Amino acid sequence: MTGDFEYRTRPGGFMLSAIAFAGLSLLTAFLWHAIPGFVLLLLIPALLICLWQMVVTPIYGMRLSRDAWHIFDGPDDRSVPTKSIAHVRIKDRDGAADCTIVTNDGEEIAVPDLAVPAPMVLIREATDRGVPVRQD
Repeated sequence: MTGDFEYRTRPGGFMLSAIAFAGLSLLTAFLWHAIPGFVLLLLIPALLICLWQMVVTPIYGMRLSRDAWHIFDGPDDRSVPTKSIAHVRIKDRDGAADCTIVTNDGEEIAVPDLAVPAPMVLIREATDRGVPVRQD
């Protein structure tokens, strides 16, 4: 095992939003002296929406360590101790894979599609931590 494994992603593109915010900021500063009404009416709300999108967009992913598996599911982040995981069930389908963590007491924790890395990567990292993987 090579230490902790971390996979994070977010819907949309943060860099694209940051570039749009920078471009709108420069356009706002340039046009402020010429037509301040246009800037107040259109560009300031556009800047606020762009900033809101960068701040509010959730981050999905997984962080696997020796002690616990952390599932980043936007506002519903979870942490599952590695000792309590009975197995990981992967249902491979076209494109993405459905992943479910089954605990020792039978509880099934569904991992969101955006939080799951490639199936082979998840299988390798789970088996490196001593967690069996089953295919459904």
